[in-house]
Order: sequence, then C-alpha cells, then structure tokens
Amino acid sequence: MGYCYSGGLLCCDICDDTGGVRKHRCPFGWCPSIAICPKCKREHPEYLTKAYHREHGNCEENSLRFKRQKEKELQLLNEGKLLRRSALQHKTKTGWRIKVIFRGLFREGKEQITRAFWMAPRTYRAIELGAPATVEDYKALGKVTRARNADIYNAEKYAEWATI
Repeated sequence: MGYCYSGGLLCCDICDDTGGVRKHRCPFGWCPSIAICPKCKREHPEYLTKAYHREHGNCEENSLRFKRQKEKELQLLNEGKLLRRSALQHKTKTGWRIKVIFRGLFREGKEQITRAFWMAPRTYRAIELGAPATVEDYKALGKVTRARNADIYNAEKYAEWATI
C-alpha cells in the first residue's frame, strides 16, 4: 500500500488530514508503516500497539516465520547446499519442463556458484515457493536432470535434449 499526498504533504491513513502526519512502523517490522496525524494518534492509539498487529495483521507470527526461514537458508548455504533462486517454464516437443536455477556459496562464502536443473512442473510445484528448497529436496520428489547451462531466458534452445 502506498501513501497519499495532498499538496506535497503526507495524508493521514485514518482521516486524510495533512497536518503533522508521521509514519509509524509496525512493532514487529512486518507490515507497511501507517501514516497518522497527531489527532488520530490520540484517538486511535490501538493502531500502534503490538496487540493490534498480532490480531489484525498476524505480524508477529509472520515476522518470526520469515526470520526462521532466513536462518534455515543461511544454515543450508553454510552446509554447501544449493538453494532455489529462480525458475522458468518452457515448452518442449515432449511437453512442459521447468528450468530451475540454484545458487550457493563456494569456498567459505567467497564465491557464488550457480547451477541449473530441469524438472517436471509437478516436481517443481511440490515445494512451497517461500520455503528454502535444495536440489536434494527436488530429487527426492521426482526426476531432476542437470541443465547444460544456467541461462534461464534462452533455455528453449536447450530444452529439446532435456527430457524428464
């Protein structure tokens, strides 16, 4: 959600007033900041409380889940695993295939390594998009074939040989 301005001044998200409006961050750092004028801040202090953000935005739970996910990603990278970073579906003579790009750290975090793999759409979609996913996770779900290169946008010229 963006902010509204009138005559170059920030508008209050509650009453649309422009006098002395300030942005106030979510106590958990999850949802967008709310713009509130001094009058609405006095009349509606609940918008700035942790209890409000827990109940209406589920901010605390979402923030904690995101932090755990990032910790898990860092742990997997430190273990030398490659993590899913992007994917693009391509049509081949035999049907649809997805080329997935994985990246990881090489030599104690000094360099980044990139690898690409072909897989069936049902294999790719078996793991939730937000979750950290490794090549090994996908291999446990279906056939995964190493791609010749990590060029995701021009993959259609390489898609014919990658049969899954």
